[in-house]
Amino acid sequence: MSLVLEFSWRGLERVMSAMRKTIKKQREENPEDKIDGPAVIGKDHVRDRVLSRGAGAKAGWSRLTVYERAFKLGHLTCKERCTSPHAAREEEGRALDRFAAARAFDTGWQICQAGFPAGVDYDRISSGGGGVPGAFADHQRDAKAFWRRVEQAMGANDWMICRRVCGENYAVAETVQAISPGYRFSTLARFREALDALVEGMKRAKQGGRELL
Repeated sequence: MSLVLEFSWRGLERVMSAMRKTIKKQREENPEDKIDGPAVIGKDHVRDRVLSRGAGAKAGWSRLTVYERAFKLGHLTCKERCTSPHAAREEEGRALDRFAAARAFDTGWQICQAGFPAGVDYDRISSGGGGVPGAFADHQRDAKAFWRRVEQAMGANDWMICRRVCGENYAVAETVQAISPGYRFSTLARFREALDALVEGMKRAKQGGRELL
C-alpha cells in the first residue's frame, strides 16, 4: 500500500527528529556559536527546556509560536461556551483538538517547505521507483499529498488563516483582519473557527486517503 494514501506521522516525525539532531551536532562542533539565552526576553519566551539532568540545573529558554502562546493563554477555549461544568469539559476538549491540529499543521508545513538536511546521502533518497523507501523525499511527498487534501476539504479563508498563523507564525489579529475583516473585533473567535475547520479538514483528508486504498 502506498504511504501517500495513509500518511505516516511517525515517519514524518522521524525526519524532523533527524533534522534537529543534525542542527544540534553542528552547534556542538561550533561552541563559539552557542547562546546562553535570548538577547531580549519577550512575552513569547518561556523557560522550559531541559539543559542538564543534574539537580538544580537551570532550564533553557525557548520561544513559543503564536498558536502555542494562544493555547497557553487560554485563547483556544471559547469562554462563552463554558456555561456548565460539562460544557466546560467539552470546550476544553475542543481546545486540545485545536492545539493538536495547529501543531500538526506546523510540523507538516515545515516538512513541506524544508530543503534537504545538511550532509544528506543523496544515494538513499527515494523519489518513487528507486532509492530507499521511507527516505526524506518520500515523507515530504506524503506530507504534500495529505495537506493538499486538507486544503481541499477546507474553506479558502480558513486555510489561509491556519497557514499564516500556524505555518508562517503571523499574529492572529493581523492575519484575521487581513483575511476576514468582518471579524475585526473578534479575531480570536475567528481563529478558533479556522482551527475547527482544520480539525474537520484533517479528518476528511485521512478518511479520503483510506477510501483510495
